[in-house]
Amino acid sequence: MKRILLLANGPGELWCWARPMIRALSRLGFDVSLSLLPCQYASGREADIAGKIVDGNVDPPMSVFATLAGRKGKSFDAVLQLGGDLLFGIAFSARSGAPLFCYTYGPKPLMARCDMVFSAFNEMRRFFGSACDKVLVVGDLVADSLEMDREEFRWSPGGSPRVVLLPGSRKAIRSAAMPFIKDMAGRIRSQMPLSEIVVALSRFSDPGESLEWVSSDFRVVTAATGSILSGADLVVTQPGTNTLELTYSLVPGIVAVPFSFLRQIPLPGLLGFLGSIPFAGPALKEKVLRKRSEDRGFLAWPNRLAGREIMPEMVGDIAASDVADQAVELLKDEARLRDIRENLKVIRQTPGASDRIAEQISELVG
Repeated sequence: MKRILLLANGPGELWCWARPMIRALSRLGFDVSLSLLPCQYASGREADIAGKIVDGNVDPPMSVFATLAGRKGKSFDAVLQLGGDLLFGIAFSARSGAPLFCYTYGPKPLMARCDMVFSAFNEMRRFFGSACDKVLVVGDLVADSLEMDREEFRWSPGGSPRVVLLPGSRKAIRSAAMPFIKDMAGRIRSQMPLSEIVVALSRFSDPGESLEWVSSDFRVVTAATGSILSGADLVVTQPGTNTLELTYSLVPGIVAVPFSFLRQIPLPGLLGFLGSIPFAGPALKEKVLRKRSEDRGFLAWPNRLAGREIMPEMVGDIAASDVADQAVELLKDEARLRDIRENLKVIRQTPGASDRIAEQISELVG
């Protein structure tokens, strides 16, 4: 039996990428191991969740230096990296003398060291620049992940329209955003009294966090995203993998980035360090992010892939009432909702990426 090591570094990569890959590789007879990588976006519950989707031990995050200095340990026939710094994949690959594979939406430093690079869309090839010749487009693992979401979620009978609020996977942002989301939901209800609004908490949230939202008069759900989106009319969300989940579910969304939460956004590298400096750090981080937003381009994945706005994006010094009014306006405009769904159909992919990746790896490692 061939052994393969999967490396994943955050909530989205673990649930939407590693989960379907573990299933596909296991079907082909691979013995799959999983190692978590450090991630500034980590929730702290990745190890608990990972233990439920892969048999055997899950290795906790290690620093690059600890990984490079580590003993040989287990030997693998292949390494597949799903997010994070490729130094980790290179180290594990060298330790076992195994080929290194990578799945990514864009270019990475040291990508030339990979034996094969997989990506999701032909449209993403332009993000790779000179490295695009090394990329094999196989489809989006997010579509496979959604196909695995079999939990049943029931909307309340008679509620219409149905609105999902996604407050994100980071506890700090969810906590800071709760008053904003409460005001936004209240304004939507005041204009559309029959609407049903649910807050979909990340499955990586602490079990007790639901009570905080319930006490603020929200209906809270932690079911799989695919089941929650089924039947939804509109989603208000942040940038990220969730915008691809909306795409494959054909659910219109509004991507909102209020600048009042810039100080809570985790950042990698030097900016992350500067932002952690007491007193001056948060203000410095906000200043840098405001400056960067001036030439940010599109944030939602369907907009980035299409090169134009399909899902409305609201970025800047916006109030809860601004987002609520935009949501109500969109919900009342059936022609625009229909147009968004039709545009999402053009981008939407069918499941199968995980099987294609697994088959490619199987062919190369024998």
